[in-house]
Amino acid sequence: MLFLVLWLVALVAATVHVRVRGEKDPQQRAATYFLYQLVLGFGVMGLITFAGHVFNPAQTAARIGWPPSPEFQRELGFFELGYALAAFLGLVIRNRYYWLGALISPGFFLLTAGLNHVLQSVRGDLAAYNVWTSLPDILIPLTAGWFLMRVFRLEPGPATALPRPADSLKPQLKSSP
Repeated sequence: MLFLVLWLVALVAATVHVRVRGEKDPQQRAATYFLYQLVLGFGVMGLITFAGHVFNPAQTAARIGWPPSPEFQRELGFFELGYALAAFLGLVIRNRYYWLGALISPGFFLLTAGLNHVLQSVRGDLAAYNVWTSLPDILIPLTAGWFLMRVFRLEPGPATALPRPADSLKPQLKSSP
């Protein structure tokens, strides 16, 4: 339930942010909404899930309906810490290609975890952290992905890769005397 609240708070906070600043540029509005989803949906959620899986693995596993596995949960927790850090860095690294990289892995992870939670619920695992996390696990990456897609689509001109220095691509040949 907390993660669903984070998703909703990100939407409301971004709306307030855009209105207070009187932001007219659609690309800037999309970036603002994306960053709120990235920081609250991935960053804050990643810190919370990191803490639960690493510092309280037995209770967290029981709430999900899993058998306790502290080693696995520690690995999962450190992955979640990594995507939380990448999300927070998105506030500093204002680059849509960085944002795309910061979204892909945790977004795919959350989306498939959410679908897995739905499947487990249908099969009878009605543990609180299994049922109540499925909706935000699906909504957060889809919402963030949609806003980031808007950022890319609203970019003036075609999206191009960063240029590479021409000299680094050519072999260095020594001239003979």
